[in-house]
Amino acid sequence: LVRSAEARERLVNLMSDGNKAKTAAAPLVAILAADNEFHEEFDTLLPHYPAVKGFFTERPAREAFAARNAMLQAAYFIVGIRAAGLAAGPMTGADLEGISKEFLDGDHSALMVVNIGKPGEGAWHDRSPRLSYDEVITTV
Repeated sequence: LVRSAEARERLVNLMSDGNKAKTAAAPLVAILAADNEFHEEFDTLLPHYPAVKGFFTERPAREAFAARNAMLQAAYFIVGIRAAGLAAGPMTGADLEGISKEFLDGDHSALMVVNIGKPGEGAWHDRSPRLSYDEVITTV
């Protein structure tokens, strides 16, 4: 969570131009990241399955697995923020590699930045058009 003015300024400098003002003005900003060394927590999280740690020996495979699973958790994070009556503005328009270097250790990779606050006037807009069922579903 980015709370200090100094950290917020560092983060804003790494955001895409269209996201800088929103990030500077948000009451709270979260940097959501993947833990690329998640397997080191298996002794605590999966004590009943000690062999699982051996499935994640290669860093590139862990990074891909961590990113996919962390994105699912990020979706739950956003749903939780909104369920609490707050607005959540997830953004990937940023120098995520720069954010990782600036704010995280080498074991974590930034996936997105989420602005969090109370919804302002006109915060919501009508739902955008969607593709039809037949355009997105293939039955085999």
